[in-house]
Amino acid sequence: MSPIDHVLEHFPGQDATARRLYLRDEQFRSICEEFHMSIESLRRFEERSDAPTRPEIDDYRTLLRELGTEIRQYLAAADDG
Repeated sequence: MSPIDHVLEHFPGQDATARRLYLRDEQFRSICEEFHMSIESLRRFEERSDAPTRPEIDDYRTLLRELGTEIRQYLAAADDG
């Protein structure tokens, strides 16, 4: 799955706006790439046999919430503008 695919999956109904921003806005694209890498890393940690003891899982979940907020704000601002 690509960075923009992860964004589209988590922010349904925002396809056109997200795709436009991803193509035209370097900062938005960077946030999407970080969101994508964090999702992939979280999944790898969650699949580990020692997952319940891995502090990285909470760290990635927190990071994903923060990145999700940033993406949501970007999308809202683009819709308003």
